[in-house]
This record gives sequence, C-alpha cells and structure tokens, in this order.
Amino acid sequence: MKAKALLLVGLVAGGSALAQTVSQNIVGYVNVTVKAQKNGVPQYSMISNPLKATSNKVSDVVKLGAADDLTLFHYGPGGFTSSAASGGDWLDGADVVINPGGGFFAASGSAADVKITFVGEVDIAGAVAGTSIPLGLSIRSSVLPKAGRLADLEYPLGGGDADSDTIFQFVNNAYVETAGSSGAWFDDSGKGPQVAVAEAFWVKRTGSAATWKQPSASALLQ
Repeated sequence: MKAKALLLVGLVAGGSALAQTVSQNIVGYVNVTVKAQKNGVPQYSMISNPLKATSNKVSDVVKLGAADDLTLFHYGPGGFTSSAASGGDWLDGADVVINPGGGFFAASGSAADVKITFVGEVDIAGAVAGTSIPLGLSIRSSVLPKAGRLADLEYPLGGGDADSDTIFQFVNNAYVETAGSSGAWFDDSGKGPQVAVAEAFWVKRTGSAATWKQPSASALLQ
C-alpha cells in the first residue's frame, strides 16, 4: 500500500486528478492547453493521450468546445497524417487511434487557446507490457501519466557501444535536444530530460530497438 500511495502522489500534478476505484482501476482527467495562433502563425505543441479510454480514437478522446478549431498531426511509417476539427466538429481523421505511449503535434486553428481534457484510466497493463522504441525516428511518451526525468520513468537507454538515443522536445516552437549512449545520459542531471504529463517527444534511436517498459506501474495493483 505504501508503494502504491507514493506512486499515486507522483503520477499527475496541476490541471489533473486521479482517483482509485474499488475495481483497482485508477481513473481521472488531464488538462492540456494548445496555444492560440500568434499573428496568424500556429504555435505547435507535442502532446500525447495520457489515459486509456474505451476507444482511443481521436473523436472519442479529444473532446472539443463548440468554438474550437484544432489540427493534430500524426507521424507513422508513411509520414504525417492529420486530424482536423472546425467549430468543435471533427472533419477528418476522427478515427485515428492515439494510444498512451505515442504522441502527435497539435495546433490551434485560431487566435484562441484550445483546452483538451483527457478522461480515462491509467493504462497499467500497457505500461508494464511496454511501448516499442524502434530504430530511427518515432514520437513517444510515458504511458504512465507521470512527470519526471526519463531515467526515473524507466526509459530504456541503450547500454551497448553502438546504442544511442537522442530526444527532441518541442518547446516554444523550437527543439531542445538531449542525447545519451552506452547507458549514460549527456545532461547535467545524468537522468535525461525532464518531461511533463501528456508531453510527447521525438526519439532518434540507433543500435538496437527496445521496449519501454514501466514495471513500477504494477505497484498500483497491489
């Protein structure tokens, strides 16, 4: 119980809440604000779906207000695809699945911020099973809705001589880069970059692919 309590305290903070039900599910919400356009220029954010819903389709996960204009950009093997909404209605890409552990770019289509409220449960099974970290480029996030440095979030930094990871966070329309290789992060903390709840980022991986498992999530079931 003590381990569970400590992990619950560290899961989310600010604009979010979690509660444990008698069924052992941990349900709650996370708020994310997508910034308004600035002088007509989109202000992109890299975000993720931090909670598992009944359906992880865009239209079911990203609920919008009647005046919200929003575009999401999803990256995959074939490049980028998009989901677009105008006046709170999804016009295309509504069926794209956005599972915890992945991520996407988001941009407001107007001079107004767009507030997204993700509602669902912590994907404990998904965190324990893990998310693939393929070779090359991918967009990833922590399955657990928990802020922290990547080492503390159990990110699988490669330990071999040929293994390396470069993390690109998108902050204020510019990239911030943190690298690591052979089991060591090259930043002042030695633990990799600090990431927020529902923050996604690029991973550029060389050497060997991996699976990002978060076994600490199993403590939530005890």
